[in-house]
Amino acid sequence: MIYTITTNPSLDYTVETDLVPGQINRTRSEAIYPGGKGINVSLSLQRLGQETRALGFAAGRIGQTIRDLLDDLGCPNTFLELKRGQSRINVKIRGAVETAVNGCGPELGAGDLVRLLELLEDVQRGDAVVLSGWAQNISLYVAILQQLAETGCMTVLDCSGEALWQCLSCHPFLIKPNLTELGTLFGVEDIEYGEAVELAHQLQLEGARNVLVSMGGEGAFLLAESRELYAANACCGPVVNTVGAGDSLVAGFLTGLRESGDFGKALQMGVAAGCATAFHHWLGTLEDTMALLDQVRVEKTAL
Repeated sequence: MIYTITTNPSLDYTVETDLVPGQINRTRSEAIYPGGKGINVSLSLQRLGQETRALGFAAGRIGQTIRDLLDDLGCPNTFLELKRGQSRINVKIRGAVETAVNGCGPELGAGDLVRLLELLEDVQRGDAVVLSGWAQNISLYVAILQQLAETGCMTVLDCSGEALWQCLSCHPFLIKPNLTELGTLFGVEDIEYGEAVELAHQLQLEGARNVLVSMGGEGAFLLAESRELYAANACCGPVVNTVGAGDSLVAGFLTGLRESGDFGKALQMGVAAGCATAFHHWLGTLEDTMALLDQVRVEKTAL
């Protein structure tokens, strides 16, 4: 089983319009999806044929709608009810440029954190747990990883900033920053590939075991704990959506790793899945991913 954790899920209202500030704008199309990085990973895993369950918190009528949408999509989920507030709504505007307005969502209390840790007591050694998204409470992320370390399961961390720094001491199996997040961690702008590899190694020295770095149109690379470097190109195609592409990369990587046990094939599957989402208006499917797989070439070198 691959569990995902989304502590602050959302209802994503996605519209297509040529946004003109200060005026009434009409949409050309609109859609409503369950959102949040962990949810995106679970939905992508489900589409790739993996057994998954989305975990987290939900509040109020909006939270119930998120659950209902996941149920309609056939995605197993357990979202603990929060007594205060409403789960957030995010607005994604697609036009000449992509614009997003993300809500805050309800705050978590100490009792809520305990309930989530209790929910994770069912995790076993052969499972994987993906913890992703903005950390409302960094101590919660650390507590989750510390508890999971006792099970010996595979932990995947996709967050940024101070939350990532503080979680490295828990030795997650995999972390997935993008180039911008990687550069921000070290105060470096316009980061280049060679420099990115060196900074990924620095994150390993801080505690990360394997570092997967997404590079947008340049593909992705994986620096394994064995000091082997895997680099993959991106697929060719029109990018119509960047929301969820990194989450699909994580889902594809885990799918490839579970099916083959090989980091190179895992990276190939991950990049194909990420591109499949980038080339479509929502999350890519297994068919979309397999159609792109042969475009992804992986080169392996030893450092």
